[in-house]
Amino acid sequence: MPSALVVGYDPQAIPGVDGEALRAALDAELARFGEHGIDADMTLIVFGESAESTLVASLTKQPWDVVVVGAGI
Repeated sequence: MPSALVVGYDPQAIPGVDGEALRAALDAELARFGEHGIDADMTLIVFGESAESTLVASLTKQPWDVVVVGAGI
């Protein structure tokens, strides 16, 4: 099964954004990958010192077929 990693900012960490609503939308979009036979995972990062280590851990978790980078990253 093809695999995809979706990377984006954690909506809970974005000031002035309805983080819960945005996270629900992201989860719904992630589920759409499965509907097309793609094993997808999502990594949400917080801008700061932990961003690099979080991203590296996700990228090296497995050999991904594609990495989708969200806007603003």
